[in-house]
Amino acid sequence: METKKTTTSSPKENVITLRDIVELFLNNWYWFAASAVACVAMAWIYLSATPPLYQRTAVMLVKGDSQNSQNDISAMLDLNGIPGGSSVENEVYILRSYQLLNDVVQRLHLDVEYTLRNGLRHDNLFGDLPFEVRFLDICPGFTKFTVSVINEKGVRLSQLEIDGNAQSYEQAVAFNDTLSTPAGRILVLPHVESIPHYQGKEIRVTRSDLESATNAVMGRIQTSAMDTKSTLVNIVCQDVNIARADAILTSILQVYNETIVEDKNRIASNTARFIDERIVIISRELGDVENKLTTFKQEHRIVDINSNANLYLQEGSKAKEESIQLEAQLNVVEFVKNYVTDKTRSSDLIPNVSGVGDVGVQSQIESYNEMMLQRNRLVTNSGENNPVVQNMNRNLDAMRKTIAGSIDNYVRTIRLRLQNARKVENKVNQNIENIPQQEKYALDVMRQQSIKETLYTYLLQKREETAMQLAVTEANIRVVEAPFGSRLPVAPKRMMILLAALVTGLVIPFVYFRLREFWNTGVRGRKDVEDMTTLPVLGEIPVRKEGMGDGQIVVSENKNDRITEAFRLLRANLDFMNKGAKVLMFTSTMAGEGKTFVSRNLAVILAGTGKKVVLVDTDIRKRTQSKLSGAKCKEGVSTFLSGIYTDISELIIPAQLHPNVDVLPAGSIPPNPAELLMSDRLELLIAELKKHYDYIILDNVPALVVADASIVNRVAEITMYVIREGILDRRYLTELERLHREKKFNNMCVVLNDVKDKGKRYGYGYGYGYGYGYGYYTEDGGRKRKHVSSRSSLLKRLFNKKRI
Repeated sequence: METKKTTTSSPKENVITLRDIVELFLNNWYWFAASAVACVAMAWIYLSATPPLYQRTAVMLVKGDSQNSQNDISAMLDLNGIPGGSSVENEVYILRSYQLLNDVVQRLHLDVEYTLRNGLRHDNLFGDLPFEVRFLDICPGFTKFTVSVINEKGVRLSQLEIDGNAQSYEQAVAFNDTLSTPAGRILVLPHVESIPHYQGKEIRVTRSDLESATNAVMGRIQTSAMDTKSTLVNIVCQDVNIARADAILTSILQVYNETIVEDKNRIASNTARFIDERIVIISRELGDVENKLTTFKQEHRIVDINSNANLYLQEGSKAKEESIQLEAQLNVVEFVKNYVTDKTRSSDLIPNVSGVGDVGVQSQIESYNEMMLQRNRLVTNSGENNPVVQNMNRNLDAMRKTIAGSIDNYVRTIRLRLQNARKVENKVNQNIENIPQQEKYALDVMRQQSIKETLYTYLLQKREETAMQLAVTEANIRVVEAPFGSRLPVAPKRMMILLAALVTGLVIPFVYFRLREFWNTGVRGRKDVEDMTTLPVLGEIPVRKEGMGDGQIVVSENKNDRITEAFRLLRANLDFMNKGAKVLMFTSTMAGEGKTFVSRNLAVILAGTGKKVVLVDTDIRKRTQSKLSGAKCKEGVSTFLSGIYTDISELIIPAQLHPNVDVLPAGSIPPNPAELLMSDRLELLIAELKKHYDYIILDNVPALVVADASIVNRVAEITMYVIREGILDRRYLTELERLHREKKFNNMCVVLNDVKDKGKRYGYGYGYGYGYGYGYYTEDGGRKRKHVSSRSSLLKRLFNKKRI
């Protein structure tokens, strides 16, 4: 017996190829088309119902503070706790601040919206309105109502809703009249020039609270600096109405400009008031310091500290000099006095020194000396006893006493003068010693005076500058670009949305089918087997008609339908795989995969070529083949293996499937089926059957349920493993690969059963590949004509590859 080895390759990775995607699309094109049409239709409805969104931009320049005026003023502004400079980052935030936008909302009455139905959407109206509704009462929440223009005199209100609650309300109101409604009092102001354009139309008026309206505007505003080194700021507004977007941007610039001017004026006013208050305080403090300095000078008789110091030095020097002179005179006078009072010198002349400053004493001394000279001349001529001499002696004594008395008086005078001079000197010295302390005190007082004078002068100057600033206050911004932008909407992007809808419509079925395939863990067809194992696929049996059981014979020599051709192809592949093989064993993973069905129909196909075929029911536990063949006796394989029967011919019965097909029933159920099948008589059984039959088909038990299949396989020449599509879990294919690699079964191959047509499944690449030159045939067995699939031709042209 020749055995032709089948070359196998390694299992492939289960990846999605372009061919798989194209097949999925072609097999289910109607689902893709329906999904794409539905998504595009929904996108078109969305675009028709969504108002277009426009984008407008304004650019402003943040100017820096001037060096001449603002730098000094900033110091005064900082005293109030408010910085005088500006920052681009700060301005970017302020332009989008809640308070500023709240002022814009109130100025433009953006808490009230007017819409007009236009097809599927409601267009927002702004500016060109036939009327304006003013709400006179504060009413929290949302209020909606419809206003119909009756004529040029009034309107009609209806369809009132308050916070989503519909109110039964309808009322006509004249223009400029106040109307009381459940939502409060309202006033309708006419715009006469626009009334004719809206007469008979219904305008929906929606009023929201200021906070909601402000937040809505804030969500449509974006501010950013042009770049890090520039002071240009971009303000972008997106709105469904171009006029309203321009009005919002213009109002933002106006409110911001007014706010800056008001802030500067407020700061300048506070600064001026602060300066005036400080001037009063500094003026009072300056007067106190000046009075203190004046009192000090008056008390110390000081005009100028330095001048007084020089004067004191001069006076001290003069007093010192006078004291020295007086002391010298006193010494001279005392010398003269001692000379005069010295009796031993009574006949001597009294020295007339220049140190005696008294003119009277000097005159007396001169008179005395002159008389003494006369007396001495007389004594020389007449002697001591001369009465004239004696008279002169008496006169000289008297004069001497007089001179002595005069000198005493003069001495007292000199001493008094010396005492006075020393007092003056001491006083001058004391004044000189007090000069540093006086100078320190005076300098401290004068320093305070200088500081107060400087601050007072500075405040006077700043008051004038602040007054000038109040008169010419300007904002620190300049509008570079007024609101501008394209009149084409920026959203919704029609082409992008339609394209996205189309792509989504194509992706949804793809994802659905992929998820369906993902959650479908069963074997989906030939591709799963080829990707996950190296087992050869010997044949693919198409799905049977409903109602056909496992025992149903669906093939016939005269039929040319798909299932018959599939069994013929299986027969051809079987012969090609191993010529000369006679013993075929059928098994599966679990019951219900159709091994009995395949084995019976294959037996008929093999018998159709004139071959003798015997069906051996080795499933001695379940005995399905025996039951289908109508074998009611208890003789069969089990009785032969147990040795009860030795002649096989006594056990074989006609299969009633084909004249060339017989059946060897399973026999009675033994207590030990596995041990019985391990008997050597099984080889004897097969050897006897080979003598009489061309093919021996063993209908065995499932391989992974009981051990019988692996036991019987020792006599099999080809193991045909039947896998039913959608029943066997794909994860078991790895176990089959292990069995194949470990050669647990002889010449193991796979037969796919219940394979669905490619056109009737949701997956891709798994269909009943029926392209071996047979074409498509009718189900009634008549070969009418061969159809060539346009999709198959397309795939062949795309991939230049024949599907097996």
